Amino acid sequence: MHKIGYFFCILAAGFTLNGCQQQQPLSCDSSVTPITAIQGTAEHSPKLGQTLLTQGVLTAYIYPGSARAGWLLQQPGEPALQPSSQAIFLPDDGHLAELKPGQLLAVQGRVAEVEQLTSLIDVQFQSCGQSQTTPLAVTLPLPEHLSWESLEGMWLSFEQPLVVNSTFGLGRHGELTLADKRLWSPTQIHLPGDAAQAHAVLQDRRTLVLDDGSLQQNPEPLPYPPTGLHAAQSLRLGDTLTQVEGVLFQDQRGYRLVPTRQPDWQPQNLRPEPPAARQANELRVASFNVLNFFTGADQDPSFPTRRGASSQAEFERQTAKLTAAILAMDADIIGLIELENNGYGAGSAIATLVSALNAVTERPYAMVETAQQPGNDVIKVGLIYRPDAVQQAGTAATQPQAPFHQLHRAPVAQSFMDLSSRQVLTVSVNHFKSKGGCPRQEHPQFDLMRDQGDGQACWNAARLEAASALHNWLQQQPTGVETPYQLLMGDLNAYRMEDPVRLLEQQGWQYLDAKADQPSYSFVFRGKSGSLDHALASQAFASLEPTVTHWAINADEPVLFEYSLQYKSQAQQQSLYAPDPYRSSDHDPIIITVRFNK
Repeated sequence: MHKIGYFFCILAAGFTLNGCQQQQPLSCDSSVTPITAIQGTAEHSPKLGQTLLTQGVLTAYIYPGSARAGWLLQQPGEPALQPSSQAIFLPDDGHLAELKPGQLLAVQGRVAEVEQLTSLIDVQFQSCGQSQTTPLAVTLPLPEHLSWESLEGMWLSFEQPLVVNSTFGLGRHGELTLADKRLWSPTQIHLPGDAAQAHAVLQDRRTLVLDDGSLQQNPEPLPYPPTGLHAAQSLRLGDTLTQVEGVLFQDQRGYRLVPTRQPDWQPQNLRPEPPAARQANELRVASFNVLNFFTGADQDPSFPTRRGASSQAEFERQTAKLTAAILAMDADIIGLIELENNGYGAGSAIATLVSALNAVTERPYAMVETAQQPGNDVIKVGLIYRPDAVQQAGTAATQPQAPFHQLHRAPVAQSFMDLSSRQVLTVSVNHFKSKGGCPRQEHPQFDLMRDQGDGQACWNAARLEAASALHNWLQQQPTGVETPYQLLMGDLNAYRMEDPVRLLEQQGWQYLDAKADQPSYSFVFRGKSGSLDHALASQAFASLEPTVTHWAINADEPVLFEYSLQYKSQAQQQSLYAPDPYRSSDHDPIIITVRFNK
């Protein structure tokens, strides 16, 4: 018999004190409490604090050399899908290294929850020989009557291809988010409320985090894809992994599969080529969130900036990627979002970006300047255009008054004459309040701004107010030019089926979509894809049947490819970066191509 961290009980007058039970010599033939009975069907064991004898087969040793190291012990026999888990965790206090997978053990220990994982601690064990066991075959989504808790600690295998839905944690923690298919933000495809919430619950049963089997931060080399990640070889959302196998661990981060073998990778979502060059009789308009492009021109020293690059080197990397992306769009008018709100002079964000573009293109851009500063937020929206394709008509306008005086960024609108057709188009670029930073003040005026539990997150009422105000402002022809052709674009921070987008449709704006075989998306948050970036048009413009493209250069790409040098070794700073469009931002651009004269 082996004793690990022996748990001594204090006996007095025949009673067991301190919740202890007297331990008996272990025997492989002793009556045991099945692991399923220890696990129970709830989040925590029904036998917490009890010292029990059980029996099981060792399946895997995880996180070696760390404070979370230990063995998974699985109930003997053929594993099955059932409400109670058939495995339990044995934390290693430094004395379990002699054990091997496949050993059948009699184990006595105290039931505890170790970082949310049902465990036996202060254990004694007796080897009872060898026993064969196999992983439990699981298919996603999990059946309705089961949850990940019912599989806690078990050795699992997934025979179906699993789709990569997030690589956000790959660089920092070596993890991927997988599912049986692409996951959608519920309100991208369902109305807010019961339908969206039911969809969210279903997605919990089809989502799996694949760990790298290490607690090392910023792992190098990166664990996925198996053949290596570098700027010319991406791991994109929509790619698949097969032969996924591991043990299901749980800690404060949630459930995660610690692999027992390296999965196979199949690139399924190849990088899209740049849009075809526009034809001579076409006009192309784009909307692009440029991920906090800050020059720091109004501060000393310039770097780190308040929300963008932290050094000159990062700024140069960011500029190169944005320049490559914008030029590849071949757009005549571009609405830019998340520019530093530092004017239009030399050194300002918008002027600097225009200068960078013009340094490498034969068809230069110019910027639209508003007489008023577009709001007091640290970021703003702006417009740039090609003077050889369009010319400004009327006066550039912005609306920094309520409700755009706080929370939202003030919209910017300008009318342009298409030099090919001589038709005039008014373009408005917009950026509504994000879903984050929920109000903390306990005041009735904030009640509607809080998360209402319908899938639209916080500040939906503010975004709805902004949508209404935007419509009313544009109806007043703020540029001084009346034209039936109007285009409203930008980051509305609302998914397709949410209130602000639907309100604009109810006001007569026509939603411009890519009409693909799946919902459109421009952004991925916590493994869910959806579009926060939208284009809506007047009926006259929509009747021209413009083509709409969500150019998937950013949302599907690892965040590791961004310009930032943070959390990367010197080797990774070089190998993961290229001055190309891919992961130039966290949002995909929307590109709209139209012919006024067909």
